[in-house]
Amino acid sequence: MMQSPIQFGVCGLGRFGLEHCRHFSREPSQYQAVAFCDIDAARAEAVAVEFGGRAYSDYASFLANSDLELVIIATRSLDHAQHAEQALAAGKLVLLEKPIGVTAADYQLLQQLVQAYPGKLYFGHNHRFEPAFENTRAILASGLLGQLQVVKLSKYHDFMRRNDWQMRLDCGGGQLSVWAPHLLDQGLQLLGAPVRDVWSYLRRILTPGDADDHVRIMLQAENGVVAELEISNSVAIAGPYCTIYGDRGTLIYDQSQQAIRLKYLEPEFQWSEATACEGADRRLAADGDLPWIDETRAVQPAGSMWERVEIELARHLYDAIRHGIPFPVKNSDGLEVVRITEIVKQQNPQFNWIG
Repeated sequence: MMQSPIQFGVCGLGRFGLEHCRHFSREPSQYQAVAFCDIDAARAEAVAVEFGGRAYSDYASFLANSDLELVIIATRSLDHAQHAEQALAAGKLVLLEKPIGVTAADYQLLQQLVQAYPGKLYFGHNHRFEPAFENTRAILASGLLGQLQVVKLSKYHDFMRRNDWQMRLDCGGGQLSVWAPHLLDQGLQLLGAPVRDVWSYLRRILTPGDADDHVRIMLQAENGVVAELEISNSVAIAGPYCTIYGDRGTLIYDQSQQAIRLKYLEPEFQWSEATACEGADRRLAADGDLPWIDETRAVQPAGSMWERVEIELARHLYDAIRHGIPFPVKNSDGLEVVRITEIVKQQNPQFNWIG
């Protein structure tokens, strides 16, 4: 039986809002644009002309559109949780752009909304669907690297002194809010167990604003696995995006995310029984003596990571709404990202956090 397309609208028509308009409109059998809202009325009108649907500059009027089934919220970060509450109260489904919450009050409100509106609120952690990340999860599941020990995820932006809203805390800026949610979400998925400890330091290095432009977070899970996360605008020589250590090998890929390098022991190889003792040969089995497999795999599917994460977000959301297939980003996943973010803020009181 053919399912009707989801009639959607986007509130907040900046860069990310426009990306959602474009990607959700590309599959007319699944999504139909019916409404667009922005405080800039001219911008809303222009987007409505491009994608079809009605334009609004008032959020309440936008929500009153009876054809509107799904609201995609891409307004300023500090308004996300409140706008989600209003849309849910109006009877709409909601896809909430990250950061889903910026303050402790946001965290409390989102917890309440998840309980009050089961199955109605979806968190848009689209970088869960990066092809390199999905390939990496499949490799880990195969057991090639053995038991996971350490995960390192780093996002290095251009070395720059930016002065826009992303460098102002009163606008919801700072890398802890802007990019850390992506890496926290990925790191939490790889840990494989609940977080036991959080350690962090944040710095304001280059920006003339008051927000953080260098973030370092370390998570230790109950199973002992450690995730080290770094996001920065102030690194002149970028390191890898992802490095993973297992007890049988290592995985690594760079910021371009086009290829994954693996070095791992042959699956048939097993360590012989041995005991460490005083006076023994220190090189029981050295690197050069071991049966290594060293390979580089092209990330699949090939193409733009930025395009792919939006395509997969739209596909998974449609399957969840129309076919009841569980959405890969659980509400508990999104809430855990906000919980850890609040811990990091408490560990860095040198910043004048909002709320």
